[in-house]
Amino acid sequence: MTEKHRIWREEYHFANCVIRCDTRELLRDGIAQKIERRSFDLILYLLQLEGRVASKDELLEHVWGNHFVSESVIAQSIMKVRKALGITGKEPGPIKTVHRVGYRFASEVRKAIHSPASSSGSRRQPGPPRILWLPTEGTLDRPDLSWVRYGLISVATHILHGHGVPTVLASEAIRWHESSVEGPADGASAPTLAVLEVGMPVVHSHLTTSGDQYSLQWRMQLDGVEHGNRIEGAAPADLALRAAREVALVVRLQAGLQPTHGQAARFVEEALPLIELALTLDQVDKAFPLLAACTDMAACPLPIWAEFVLLLAQRGDDNTLACTERVIEQARLAQDCAHEGWARLCSAHHLLYRHRCAEAVELAMAGVALVRHAAPHALHARALLLATHVLATAGKVTEAAVLWREAAAVVSQHATHDMVCRVHLLRCELDHMEAGLSSAHGPRGPVPDASRWLGLSPLTASIQAMHSLQSCARGDFESCRRELDHALQAADNGGTAPVRLFVQLQRGNFLARCGDHAGLQECIRALEEPALRATPLAHAVARWLRARQYHLAGDAAQALTLAEAAMEELADLGIWCAEDQWLYVAQLALVAGNRRSARQWLQRLQTRHEHRPLQSRQATALAVEGMIEYAEGNASKALTLFEQACRLARGTLLCNILLFGLTWLALIDGRNPSPAQLLPAGQWVEGTREGRHVRAMLHNKPYWAISRREHPVLLGTAAELLPHRVADVGGSGPSCYAHHLPMPV
Repeated sequence: MTEKHRIWREEYHFANCVIRCDTRELLRDGIAQKIERRSFDLILYLLQLEGRVASKDELLEHVWGNHFVSESVIAQSIMKVRKALGITGKEPGPIKTVHRVGYRFASEVRKAIHSPASSSGSRRQPGPPRILWLPTEGTLDRPDLSWVRYGLISVATHILHGHGVPTVLASEAIRWHESSVEGPADGASAPTLAVLEVGMPVVHSHLTTSGDQYSLQWRMQLDGVEHGNRIEGAAPADLALRAAREVALVVRLQAGLQPTHGQAARFVEEALPLIELALTLDQVDKAFPLLAACTDMAACPLPIWAEFVLLLAQRGDDNTLACTERVIEQARLAQDCAHEGWARLCSAHHLLYRHRCAEAVELAMAGVALVRHAAPHALHARALLLATHVLATAGKVTEAAVLWREAAAVVSQHATHDMVCRVHLLRCELDHMEAGLSSAHGPRGPVPDASRWLGLSPLTASIQAMHSLQSCARGDFESCRRELDHALQAADNGGTAPVRLFVQLQRGNFLARCGDHAGLQECIRALEEPALRATPLAHAVARWLRARQYHLAGDAAQALTLAEAAMEELADLGIWCAEDQWLYVAQLALVAGNRRSARQWLQRLQTRHEHRPLQSRQATALAVEGMIEYAEGNASKALTLFEQACRLARGTLLCNILLFGLTWLALIDGRNPSPAQLLPAGQWVEGTREGRHVRAMLHNKPYWAISRREHPVLLGTAAELLPHRVADVGGSGPSCYAHHLPMPV
């Protein structure tokens, strides 16, 4: 072993893995993996080649020490390495096979060197570790941004110190960074600054500009786990402050507060600012272990209990109702009716997804009344928004809109980024459920800036998913796909399980419309994660997306069984079950030739509209009725129903779907529609198979043959995507139509 290896300890960091040379450990997500000696030698050798290809002879010589073993032993070791790295299936992972040559390590690797003095202990001392914030990278050639490269370090370290996180001095960080980039001037094998410590997290940041807006992306690896975010705003210093707060939160939560005997009050006092910080940054789910530790203590205050019971309700935890009863009892003893009302609202949220909607609505209204009695109160606006969500999801959309307006007025007086985003998100949900909110209400203007400031957070994920639905309604598939990708990235970065479920549901629906089998399979595979499977409605979402998959594969009967089972859990749950999903199940029943099922869904739709009348609900019922009439050969009656439905659904996602059915019926009726009739649908025409089919029919119209009852007339010949046909029955009988209309539901 060389002198360098005796003095310095080397580590290789890539993806979610760490290779420690001195202890010969392979860590994945911070957990040591079992790996054989030769397999470890193999991956270490490939890492040391820094991307160069190693031939099989070279590997046999340097790893196995001789040529007296078969080349097959290399392939076996590669397989074991990939297993230790968590690579499954056909994906090769970071080790790439170069055909007929050898192997190379192709992933991005970061090498860390640690001093022996600082690694004498097996674990770092309790408390947060020192942070090394490196100079900001990026295109910073503008004269007015010359200060950013080094200046943001001081801004960030000031915030970190304020949150109790020690840092490397800015001057020392700059000196270490410059020496590591340029290389040691004296020929030393490694820098000798004290910043080379075991487990020291290093923050990398990158700033880009777009006009007067800035985007800061930061990343940091802590205990083998990668953390990061991408935030946007109008000032680089503000972005550095925001990033430093999130780094401080991550480091403090990872270090963990250690409660000691007789120091419960002090522990809670230190925990409260962290929880408030997590709430402001929309990262409160990361603080769940800390919240749980606080609630185990008798001295836990009601504000901490309030966040804890809400997280329990959102997770669908079976202990929710017992904990909310405990909060209600404590609130009554403290004569704090606001927290009593909040606890009732959390119980209502829990009951809502247990299909006890009537109880949920009653509890929500009682909770709101208690919070209003205590106003002004810190929970006032959030309680109104939580009640808005409960009522809207339970079908009380009109009442929910009243609460939303009240909440928006309260938030406008003391607007913060997270609260502005919460107001906007509820607005999007209500608009999606047709609450008829005017654009004059609420703080709508600052929302894009507020959501970009939060970066990759649960609120941002939900807002992006809702905006994708709006883009889809406009026929802008490119924006829809881009927003769904951003929503998925934000949800995976810091989203709670319900948020991730909702994003996957909307993404799956969109990909199914586009006929993307691989993308839909990816959505279904993502739902197999244990954290998602334990969430309320997870099984319903999984069944719904599998129904979509079976439908794309041509198995309508199996798809109908799964879709109907999913709808039993999703029906009337607000944004979880939009009007287009009702339409899809009815269409699926007709595709499967099950008109009885389609009529049953029509009855449910009509009853639903009678109970809570909305234009979109009436439009859905009329459209399903028209679909059934078409399946029974009554095209003229179906056309009249679709004309009424399209007028009622104007400006919604449903309108674009119905437009294709209306166009097809006009074609069948001999009204000579033109391709221009589909222009309002935008990219629905090119992006969906049904859209392409109807457009092809308009370019090759055989409607004259239908009116003359000529035999046979095949409307599916211009595009082989759908087998729509019109043919005579028995030579001179009435025309027989396809089972379903070509609509991209």
